[in-house]
Amino acid sequence: MRHSSTTRSLPLILALASLAQLVTLLVVYSIGALAPLLRDALHLSREQIGALTAVVFLGSIPAAIAVGWLADRLGVRDLLIAVQVVSGLAVTAMPWLHTYAALLASLSLAGMGQGAVMVLTNKALYDWFPHERRATAMGTKFCAVSLAGFVAGTAMPTLALGVGWQQAFAGVGGLILASALCDVLLYRDPSPAGPSVPLLPAGPCRHARGLNRSFWYVVMVGFLFAGVQFTFLTYVALFLQDRWALSLPLAGSLLALAHGGAAASRVPYGWVSDRWLQGERTPLLQGLGWGALGALLALLLMPKGAPYLALAVVIGLFGMSGLGWGGIYNTLTTELAGRGAAGLGSGIASACYQAGSTVTPLLFGAIADRTGSYTGSWGLLVLWLLLGIAVLHGVETAPSRRAAPAPLAPPAPDTPAAAASPERPL
Repeated sequence: MRHSSTTRSLPLILALASLAQLVTLLVVYSIGALAPLLRDALHLSREQIGALTAVVFLGSIPAAIAVGWLADRLGVRDLLIAVQVVSGLAVTAMPWLHTYAALLASLSLAGMGQGAVMVLTNKALYDWFPHERRATAMGTKFCAVSLAGFVAGTAMPTLALGVGWQQAFAGVGGLILASALCDVLLYRDPSPAGPSVPLLPAGPCRHARGLNRSFWYVVMVGFLFAGVQFTFLTYVALFLQDRWALSLPLAGSLLALAHGGAAASRVPYGWVSDRWLQGERTPLLQGLGWGALGALLALLLMPKGAPYLALAVVIGLFGMSGLGWGGIYNTLTTELAGRGAAGLGSGIASACYQAGSTVTPLLFGAIADRTGSYTGSWGLLVLWLLLGIAVLHGVETAPSRRAAPAPLAPPAPDTPAAAASPERPL
């Protein structure tokens, strides 16, 4: 009966996790979609545009590790509600903020909430879903990530042109508060099944030292791949305007297409990993890295007179690879961390993900501003992808392959097996 009740709860848990992920990431993706408007309204350089994305992720780095450690001890529900309330209020206050510094402060608080929600929803899916369905569930949740980007690319520019960019952000803040209310009414932590896993009576730093080498290799890849992903999302609209003179709605539609490609691919990637690859995650991550590299090189080598359709195909392919890897990455890191440290492992993985998303857009913008060209900046992203693919060769195997089988109980004394096994002398 309990198993049946748990199974019926899974769609609701997945829906709540996906909603929280969607609305908090709308803030992040709207920065790239509205970058031309923000640049004109606040007279910003390309480096300052990169700083807007960077400050979101900078705020989320310490929050991700701390929240993950707390989630292992306190559960997900109360933390998930609290961080969404803080993030929602910070973004809802946007119409009353009129300076670049105030915008940075608001986005920093929103970033803390976004990073915490990423970790808590990963932990929720790890707790609720069995191994053989986990990557598919994580891929479904990450479809919400793509949907956030799609909405940001299509609806946010039109909304911002109609009512103003500050009011558009405030509407997103209201959606985050609505998601928190849904969690108050509907979300619950799972009941413990079987004996509890002992936790170290120490802080997250000491506990993190117990994580294996493959875990650290994978989070290094998260740093590199996330840097490529969010730099692309931050700058591609500006790049399309500067090089191909596309209008803001047209550039936004291509950005939405990239997110659409990611959304269409994330659930199939999870299914392939769970069923076809039988729980192996690493080969799929390597393949996605190669796909992103090929699409990025195709975009850079495309001549200025290339048709819109060619741009759409290449950007869509990058979306399927360079934006579609997150579900597999988060599944692998929580599994490598193990049940007793899934929250902390997800927090560290998210922190490295956010660190890459913080550092790389700043480097990209600084190189572009100082050289007056995008060539060196895109070259940085190519290097990041090559390094990530190389590091993945150090990951030995999926955790399900390394786990030792449970010991068998000894046979009862009156069974034939017991009778046939003479006692060994000491």
